[in-house]
Amino acid sequence: MKRSIALALIAGVIGADALLPSQSPRCQLTLIKSTIVDQKEGEAVAETNDEESSSNNNKPKSQSSSEYWRITSSTFHPQTRPLTSELTEAMEMNIHPKESQEELGKGLSIESDWRENWYTYESPASDPDLIDSDTGYSEYECEVEGKLPDELQGTLYRNGPGKFGVNGERVQHVLDADALVYKIDIPAPDSSGQRKVKFLSRFVSTPQFEEEQKAKKFLYRGTFGTGPCFEGLDSREKNGLNTDPSEPSAISKFVGGAFNTDIKNSANTQIISFGGKVLALFEAGLPFRLDPTTLEAMGEDTMGGALKAALPVKLGKDLEEFEPDFIGGSAHTAHPQRCPNGNLVGWSWSQLPMSKSLEVTFTEWAEENFDRLATSTFEIPNCSLAPHDMAITENSIIFMINALEMNQLPFLLNLKGPAASLAMDGRKNVKAWIFPRPSSKNQFEPFVVDVPACFSIHFSHGYEDEETGNLVTYFSGWPPSDSKDFLGAWGGFCPEFRQIPPTFLWRLEIDPKEKRTVSLDIAPGCHNICTEHMLVHPNFNTKKCENVYGTVSNVIGDSTPPNGYVRLKVESGSTEQLQPGAPNEDVDAYWFGTRYFTTEPIIIPKDGSDPNDEDAAFLLGVVRDAAKQKNFLAVFDLEKDLKEGPVAKIWMRSGVPHGIHGCFAKDSKGGSSVFC
Repeated sequence: MKRSIALALIAGVIGADALLPSQSPRCQLTLIKSTIVDQKEGEAVAETNDEESSSNNNKPKSQSSSEYWRITSSTFHPQTRPLTSELTEAMEMNIHPKESQEELGKGLSIESDWRENWYTYESPASDPDLIDSDTGYSEYECEVEGKLPDELQGTLYRNGPGKFGVNGERVQHVLDADALVYKIDIPAPDSSGQRKVKFLSRFVSTPQFEEEQKAKKFLYRGTFGTGPCFEGLDSREKNGLNTDPSEPSAISKFVGGAFNTDIKNSANTQIISFGGKVLALFEAGLPFRLDPTTLEAMGEDTMGGALKAALPVKLGKDLEEFEPDFIGGSAHTAHPQRCPNGNLVGWSWSQLPMSKSLEVTFTEWAEENFDRLATSTFEIPNCSLAPHDMAITENSIIFMINALEMNQLPFLLNLKGPAASLAMDGRKNVKAWIFPRPSSKNQFEPFVVDVPACFSIHFSHGYEDEETGNLVTYFSGWPPSDSKDFLGAWGGFCPEFRQIPPTFLWRLEIDPKEKRTVSLDIAPGCHNICTEHMLVHPNFNTKKCENVYGTVSNVIGDSTPPNGYVRLKVESGSTEQLQPGAPNEDVDAYWFGTRYFTTEPIIIPKDGSDPNDEDAAFLLGVVRDAAKQKNFLAVFDLEKDLKEGPVAKIWMRSGVPHGIHGCFAKDSKGGSSVFC
């Protein structure tokens, strides 16, 4: 209580935004109003209101109600639409509709399938003892379809929201859920050429997770709106973890959590293996260490003493001696980068409320013993919200600071979470900050440039152009918008794409000598391709390269769930601009189908291959099969066209929630990994 009162007093003097965890563009897939296009598809059916969903009375074989048997909404089609006869039959028979690669790519998905993708992790009805509902523990051997390449060996780790509530009450926002981590071990073939691929999963048992499970209620505030409320003023029914959450009354939230600014570390964003450690990462807290073999929790990690376990708020050097023990700490990004030289490049942040600035510390680690190689600290003025991702080049680090402002009072009163208290200005220029890498011999003063209005989410890679000397980077993001709302689309049960603008891959070029933006455009070859979670061959993370890979939702410029993977030719692709709705047919993509959903891919170089060969690699991605209600790991050989499809599938015995990020390591002992 003393801690909360002290934080509230600091907030009253210096501004509550200084006490808030920095928010992440990755978690900011938010409500931005986009131009609605009356797009007519060849097989499209008439629009209908949400209330006028398909009136199919047959009991579905899927877990979700036929109430949601309808085509998901999108920016082109803000109202849901009834299913086609083919899709209705597929739902009634619980099968996949007959679809060709040529027919797909228009963004059709079924809402009930998409919702099931965000169900809490639990045993399927057909195998009730498969998963421990309290711990998320499950362990078994996987079935392999097709032929796994012999040279593909190692461990895939994945992380993301997995337990969506406590004691029958669902979180208010999917990104507030507790973390589910799992791994798939792919051993070398034995003497007979056989392999036993094994699966293991657990919820990340942070202290907050354990406390809430024991108390059977929410005790901590989530970044996106979930939090404690006063039970005596809360008359809501608990309808279960797989139903729409109901909003607590304002008075119950105020009495239950006003001035409590402790934010729960859900450890649910990324997972990396490096330097003998496996770390689950979160935007606004310390990394959480896991046993690489068993995935059991080992506690918060300071990354070799680089971080301090306290709230990431500092009063400044002049007042450092007056700081109470519970502040003066730092939080580490969920998106470090792996340099081709093997170093891990990360950064931590602390808010400086007295100067309304953000302190950022960049650190590079060597794989051996997680040794710190170099570190440097800078201050970003007029910045109270840390960015989510960064790009690195051989000598530089690039941040994009989106135009966001904090409405302080609702957060302090526990009426809104910190993310929901943010407002954006989609017409305002973005700030790009350029810093020297700590290990670079070419040190320079950091500088900032104005970038035309946009919203930056993730970087795929960056490089220093040998001809011009300019910095070039690619990122996923949204075009200018008039919307002021924030995070509306990802609230409720699951993301609603009618409120999420189409996400494209952008190319940004900066002249470091004149300190100005040279250009910002949708990347060549990427017009109307809605893509996210892009990455390159890990040897090209700081180099100019041809291929960028990612999930793909459609090729007509709409905003819809992802159901394929794409290879984008960003250096040689066409610069022709397409009208919204016009298909981009010059693309290498593989579509699994309407009743599938894809997650972030990982690129794994082939052992012994030419390090300068972008194609000498595998693409791995976890895919949801909504008809089977199971997930599988798809394996693509990048020396072939993606459109030829995966060479193998590793099947899990249940569905797993959609998840966010992951990595691939050569062993399950904490060795170096590649990740997005």
